[in-house]
Amino acid sequence: MRLTVDRHSGVPMYRQLAAQLRESIVSGALAEGYRLPPERELAARLEVNRTTVLQAYQQLKDEGLIASKVGKGTFVLPAAPAASVDAVGTTALSASPASSRTADPVADAVSASGEPPAIRPPWSILFSDYSNRFTYHDIAEADRAQRGGRGEGAGAHPIDFATGSPNPADIPDDLLRAVSLEAFASHEFDGQPESPIEGFDELRDLLAAHMRDRGVGCDARNVMVLSGSEQGIDLIVRAFVNPGDCVLVEQSTFFPALQTFRSADARIVGVPVDGHGMRTDLLEGYCARFRPKLIYTIPTFHNPTGTTMPIERRRTLVDVARRYQCLIVEDDAYGDLWYGDGSRPIPLAGMENTGYVMYLSTFSKTVTSGLRTGWVVADPHVIARLAALRRMVDQHTSTSSQRICLELLKEGRIAGHVASLAAAYRMRRDVTLDALERYMPHGMRWTRPQGGYYIWATLPGGVRALDLLSRCRAKGVSFMPGGVFDVDESDDAHIRLNMVRPDAADLETGIRVIAESLNAM
Repeated sequence: MRLTVDRHSGVPMYRQLAAQLRESIVSGALAEGYRLPPERELAARLEVNRTTVLQAYQQLKDEGLIASKVGKGTFVLPAAPAASVDAVGTTALSASPASSRTADPVADAVSASGEPPAIRPPWSILFSDYSNRFTYHDIAEADRAQRGGRGEGAGAHPIDFATGSPNPADIPDDLLRAVSLEAFASHEFDGQPESPIEGFDELRDLLAAHMRDRGVGCDARNVMVLSGSEQGIDLIVRAFVNPGDCVLVEQSTFFPALQTFRSADARIVGVPVDGHGMRTDLLEGYCARFRPKLIYTIPTFHNPTGTTMPIERRRTLVDVARRYQCLIVEDDAYGDLWYGDGSRPIPLAGMENTGYVMYLSTFSKTVTSGLRTGWVVADPHVIARLAALRRMVDQHTSTSSQRICLELLKEGRIAGHVASLAAAYRMRRDVTLDALERYMPHGMRWTRPQGGYYIWATLPGGVRALDLLSRCRAKGVSFMPGGVFDVDESDDAHIRLNMVRPDAADLETGIRVIAESLNAM
């Protein structure tokens, strides 16, 4: 059994050790009953403090993967039923009980003016467990990164690699203006001011036709129009996830999805990833161990890594999900933004026709985020359940947005816009990759996306993403640190670059600023 630790990594050594052992256990490399090395022996072999090994072993014990027997050692446990498997990498925020307050805040408050004191509500006690499960520091960190900086090199024009939306100049204002005028000049919707909860029938028909063009067999019965694809994640969680249910995700993933799973008190388990997305060779072991209810994945132009899952891995993912009877949530927000490299990826929903895949997409990444319109493709039984649950959230997607999307899909108007957008984004990707090659120091690595928005960069050893972000923001350049997307919130060795957000003329300058900041650390 080969184990290593990287002393220059931003990830604590005990977490590195626990991650390697976890991967070996769930993959079957360490079989049930395998005796792990004693703490002192392993500490000596790795040249680390014994406490590091103790912490790693304790984390694996908390996860139900290993157990110690006095006088005999530490052993790998058999796969446990789903109900007995503890959470991996999740914590719940707990409020201090009201009984812990020993003083009377009204009696203790003294006002110099003699006026009755203003007593604020005890927010930490009043907020619900649901809201406390959110990791608000992630949201705050994302907001800080997206605000950019205005330091010495920023002037009034910061360079934003952080925000997960297109450059405002890429929004097709003329096209939107034209289709909006046509949509509201039409008498087609006279006498029908409100939409059905699933969306206008004609729009559902057009979306189904669009999905068939992508290789997904469906009709209007399989489609519901959403107020953004994130609403689809929320509705699916409401429909399927009970407290304690396991959800498998890529180790780094779309962080609003993580927040939704946390709010449902789900066990979130990260599956390791590489340059081709989720390690599906490990998926069987993870499903056997944790018995997930859902597998949430972004197989095409992944956020944040930019990777695309090959066809063989897609087949494996669908096959494993069927055998373990867990549902797949395929988030395909960027799937239409293919640059033309190689073969166009087939959605998972196009490889499975028995209902195990629920597909989500949106107009936000190809038209404008302000449109707030997406869609879900699923079995009609699922659509009916999601529609019923939606009545507690909203009655339907904005009729104005639906009319605009309907006009965009008619006569292939949106297809022409997306084709020109993908060509422009491919050029920006090539400019960004060229700048990375020319300016970045030794030890920096990055992905080469085939579509979408993002490049995922691995920092040289010993460099922390948050430290680098602080230096870059002072010079007017921002990006997203990897820890925001990490299931365990501990990744400080990666950064996400949205190469389509800055102006094309600013890409080289922004990359050069990041490289100069790296070299100065």
